[in-house]
Amino acid sequence: MKIETANILPPEFTEAQVLVWLESKVERLHSEAQLLVDDYWLRWKAEQSKHETSQRGRIGVRVRRREEKLSFSIEWFQLAMIRENGQRKSIAKYLKKGPGYRYPLVRILQGEPEWEAELVEELETEFVDIRKQIDLLGKIRDALQSYRKATQNREP
Repeated sequence: MKIETANILPPEFTEAQVLVWLESKVERLHSEAQLLVDDYWLRWKAEQSKHETSQRGRIGVRVRRREEKLSFSIEWFQLAMIRENGQRKSIAKYLKKGPGYRYPLVRILQGEPEWEAELVEELETEFVDIRKQIDLLGKIRDALQSYRKATQNREP
């Protein structure tokens, strides 16, 4: 007798198990994003030392956790120098992403050195995929919360 396993449904998952799964996916993506950001800064610093002041880069990136544990963002910023009390101080001006998952790099990289533009473009391509996955995982989390609210007051 042949047993068909293709039509056997998986066991039911509890909400807690789904949340654990979501958390593990987000943590994996966060680690991946942080590795890419760390790589960016290593490569950026190496390039900075090779170029004269006029060809140094000003674009930075960071991963920022959101208040909800199951979310984070990857943000580009522009470094600028200001004088405060006679001393030079660096500040970060965060760049707007706009709609979608990709930053408008043509506008952001205008006037930046070619080496930096290539590095930013390379990493932004990776970040787009991560942002999309985070968005989709967030939609799953939101749908689970909506489901919980909709079924919470039902009598068994």
